[in-house]
Amino acid sequence: SIIADNFINVERQKIILSSLFTHSCYPSINFALKQIATKQIDIELELNGTEDVIPCDVGTSVKVFFDIINQTTSLSVLMTDACQSVLSYMAEVATYFHLPVFSFTDSDLSLSSVDRYPLIYHMVPSDRAHNLVRKQLLQYFNWTRFGLIYQHGSKYTLVANDFSDLTAMDKNQWEVNLTRGIPYRYGPEWYDDNIINIKTLLKDFKAKDVRIIIANLNQTLATHMFCHAAREHVYGSSFQWIMLGYPSVSAWWTEKTDCSIQEIIRAINGTFQTRVPRLSIDDVDDRPDHVLEYLKSFSDLEKNYFDAYAYDTIWSLAYIYQSKILFNQSNIKKIVDKIDFIGATGRVRYLNSGRIGEILVEQYVACRMMSDGSCKIPCYEEDKDCNLTVVKIFLAKNSDSKYGPPVLHKLNSAIWHGNNPTRDRTNQIIQYEHIYLSVFISITIISGIGLIISISLFIFNIRCRSHRYIRMSSPSLNNIILCGCMLAYISIILMGVNSSLFPQKWFTKIIMNIICATRMWLLCISFTLAFGSMFSKTWRVHSIFTNINLTRRAIHDSRLLAVVGALLCIDLFYLIAWQIFDPIQRKYIYDTPYRPKYNQDIQINPYYEVCQGEYTAVWLLILILYKGLLMFYGSFLSWKTRHVTIPALNDSRYIGLSVYIVFICCTLGSLVTFIPSEQIQLSYCLTSLFIVICTTATVGLVFVPKIIEVYRDPHAKRRQIKMIRRLQTNPGRSMKLTSKHLNSAILDNNQLNFVFSMQEQTLERLMEQLKNSSTKNNIIRVPYEFERLISSENNIEEEEEDEEEEEEDDDDDDEEENPTTHDDDDDNINDRFLSNNKPFKGRVARALSLCLYNKIHMAQICWSETSGGVSHGSISQLQDNQRSPSMTLLKSSYHKSADFVKIEESQEQTSNLVETISLSDIEPVYDGLISLDDIRLDKMIETDLISSNF
Repeated sequence: SIIADNFINVERQKIILSSLFTHSCYPSINFALKQIATKQIDIELELNGTEDVIPCDVGTSVKVFFDIINQTTSLSVLMTDACQSVLSYMAEVATYFHLPVFSFTDSDLSLSSVDRYPLIYHMVPSDRAHNLVRKQLLQYFNWTRFGLIYQHGSKYTLVANDFSDLTAMDKNQWEVNLTRGIPYRYGPEWYDDNIINIKTLLKDFKAKDVRIIIANLNQTLATHMFCHAAREHVYGSSFQWIMLGYPSVSAWWTEKTDCSIQEIIRAINGTFQTRVPRLSIDDVDDRPDHVLEYLKSFSDLEKNYFDAYAYDTIWSLAYIYQSKILFNQSNIKKIVDKIDFIGATGRVRYLNSGRIGEILVEQYVACRMMSDGSCKIPCYEEDKDCNLTVVKIFLAKNSDSKYGPPVLHKLNSAIWHGNNPTRDRTNQIIQYEHIYLSVFISITIISGIGLIISISLFIFNIRCRSHRYIRMSSPSLNNIILCGCMLAYISIILMGVNSSLFPQKWFTKIIMNIICATRMWLLCISFTLAFGSMFSKTWRVHSIFTNINLTRRAIHDSRLLAVVGALLCIDLFYLIAWQIFDPIQRKYIYDTPYRPKYNQDIQINPYYEVCQGEYTAVWLLILILYKGLLMFYGSFLSWKTRHVTIPALNDSRYIGLSVYIVFICCTLGSLVTFIPSEQIQLSYCLTSLFIVICTTATVGLVFVPKIIEVYRDPHAKRRQIKMIRRLQTNPGRSMKLTSKHLNSAILDNNQLNFVFSMQEQTLERLMEQLKNSSTKNNIIRVPYEFERLISSENNIEEEEEDEEEEEEDDDDDDEEENPTTHDDDDDNINDRFLSNNKPFKGRVARALSLCLYNKIHMAQICWSETSGGVSHGSISQLQDNQRSPSMTLLKSSYHKSADFVKIEESQEQTSNLVETISLSDIEPVYDGLISLDDIRLDKMIETDLISSNF
C-alpha cells in the first residue's frame, strides 16, 4: 500500500526476475507477483526461470545458471533456493557478472562474508542469529557452563566456532567446558566407526560433567546421537540438549537406528531447538492487507517450509526496484539496508546482507497421542506409546535498533524432568567433615564425669592410705593407675577438638599441631601408667606362685614402680624420637566426592583434618605391636593366676579382671580403623566408648571394693577371713570318689610330704634351740618367734590389740622402771610353752605346712641347695627327708594319714578302683589346710616363713 501510494499513475517498467530452484516450486511467488501487478506501481515483475526443479548438484546447477545468463538479455536479479554447496559457486559467478543473488532458504555462515560474496543476500536469518538467541537462552536460565558438539563440515563447524567466539568475549561469565567435533561417514562400512565415535563422545561429556550440551548436527547424526544418549543415560533431569533446529514439520527422528522409537523419544524429551518460524507468530495489528490475504490463503501450506520467505523476497525486490536507483555494487547494499516492512515472516529488515528476523525457541515434549490427533497429555519415561510434540517456548526478535541483541518473549513455560531447570553443573559443595558439636559435648561430659570420679578416688586413696585394706593393696601403684585413667579421659576430650571450634586465624594451625601431638602423648602415657601398673601387680602375683624360693628375697613395691618407670621411659624415648623425626601435624584430607540420593545435582566434596606425619602408619604399627605384646603377656599372666586369692594382696583378682577388659577393649578398638574415613562421628564415638569402658571398668574394679571395705570397717578392726581350699567339702554329705579323685589326692599327699621335707632344716633349728636353751632352774627357754608361731589365736589377737595402745608406754617402762623385763618375758613364754605342750606338735606341723603351702605352688617350685650356709631340701632329697626327726614329728600330727599314704604304694592299681568313701575319713589328712585367715598370716609375716612384702 505504501508503494502504491507513492507510485500512482506512473508508467510501469517491466523487470525480469530470474529464478533457479533446486528443492521445490513455490506457489507463493506467483501469488506475490499477482498482488504486485494489482498494485498501482511503476514496475512489473516477471519471473523467468527453469520450468522444472533441478537437482542440488554443483555441475548441473552452475550449467543451468550459465544458460540463464546467456539466454537473458536484461538480467537484473537471481532468486534461488540452492543449497550451500551450489550457492557458493553461484555467488562467485554472480559477483563476476555483477548480478545480485537473493537466497530465501540458506543461512550458512560461510556465505555471510561480505568481502567474499558482496552481492548475495539472505532472506532467512543466518546461523549467527541462532547463536545470539542461544546466548540469550543460556543467560535466561543462568547457564554459564556448557559443551559444544558439532558435526565435521563447514556449516556446523562455523556455527560452533562463532558461538565460542561470542561467549569468549566474556570469559568470566561463560565457561566452554568441552568442545568436540564428530565425523560421520555414510555407508555400512563406516557404521561401526560412527557408533564408536558417538559413544566415546558421550562418555567424555558425562565424565566431564557437561550438562548443557549445544549440538549442531544433521538429522541423521542427531538420531543416532540421541539413540546412544538414551543408552548412556545422557538425558533427563541432569542434562539439557539445545539443538540447531531443522526447517521441517515432519518427524526427523524416525530414521533407522539400533534403538527403538521409544528410546529415542525418551532421550529427545525436553530438548530445546532454535529455528526460524514458518510464518510469523508475532501478533501485530499493522500488517498490510496483502499479507493478511496471503496468510489466509497459505497458512495451511506445510509442504514448503520456506514458502513465506519466498513471498517476502518478492516484495523485497519490488521495494528495491521502485526506488529508481540503478543497481550497482556501490548502491545496492544501501538500498537493501533501508528495507523495512511487515511481511509474512515478520518484520523484514537487513543488516550486512543478512536478514534480521524472528527466531523461535521450541521444546520437544513427550506426550500421548489422542484419537483426535492432539498430543497434550505428558508422557513419562516409564510410559509406552509416546510421541513428541513441539511446544513454542520463546520468540526472539530484535527491537527497533538493528544492532541490539534479540529479546526473548515468553510464549509458554518450559517443561522439566524435575521441579526446576537443569543445572549447568553439578553443584560442588566443599564440606568440612568434623565431629558434631553435640557429639563432642556429650563425650566431653562423660569424660568429665570420669575425670572427676578419678580425682575423687585419688584423694580418697591418699587420705585412706593408712587403712589396713588400702595399705595392703599398694596405694602408690593405685595412684599411678588413677593418673593413667585421668590422662585417658583427657585424651578423649582432645580427640574431639577440631579447627571448627576455633576462629579461622593464623594461630589455629599452631594450636591444632600442639593438640595433635598432645593427644597422642597423653593416650600413650595413660596406657603405660594404668596398664603398666596393673601389669606389674599381676606379674608380682605370678612371680610369687611360680618363681619363689625360700630365701628372704621379696618383691617390694619399689620393684613394681621400677617396672612402670621402665615402660614409661620406653614410651618417652619412642615419642620423642617420633616427634623429632616425623612430627605429628594437622593435615587436610580430601575424600572421594559423592552425590546424595535426594539430589543428584549436588556433589559433596568432603574434606577432614587428621593428625599425622609422613610415616605415621609405620610409627603406629610399631607402637601397636609393642603395646599389643604387653597386653597379651599381661592377659596371659592374669589367666595363669585367675584362681589365686591372697589375703595380703586383696585386689589381685580385680586387677586381673581389669587386665582382661583392657585387652578386650583395645582389641575391639583396633577394628575402628576399618571404618570408612567419612564416618567420622561413628569412629570417634566408638573410640571414645572403648576408652571410657576400659578406663571406667578399671577404676571401678580396683577402687569400688576398697570404698566398700573402708565404709564397712573405717577403723580396720574387723578381719575378713579368706580361705584357700583345695577341696570344698560338705561334712554331712558323702561323695563317690573315682580313680581320678584318688590320683589327685595322692599327688596332693606327695606335695605335702615334699613341703614337710623342705622345712626340715627350719624345724631342726627350732628344736635345737629348745633343747640347748635352759635357765638356772633348768626351764626350757623358747625363742620369741617360735612362741608366737605356736601360740593360740586368742593370745595373738590380744597381743596385737594391746601392742598398738601400749607400745610407747611399755618401752619407757621397760627402760626406766623394770630393767629385767626381758628375763621375765622369757619365763612367761616358757611357761606358756610348757602349759601348751600337749598340742605343741600339731600346731608346729600345721603352722609350718600352711605357711609354705600358701606361699608356693608345688608343681613349679625350684629351690637352691644352699642359702646362707644352711642346707635346704630339694626334690632329690625327698626320700632321705622322709626319715628325718622333724619329718617324724610332722607325721605324728596326722594320726590318720598313714592309712591314706598306703594308697601310694598301689598307685598303678587305682585306675580301676571306684569306691564310695566318706569325706570325713579323708578330711583329717587336710586338717592343717582347713583355713588360713588374715590374723594367722599377719603374725607369720614376722617370722622367717613368709616375706613381709606380700
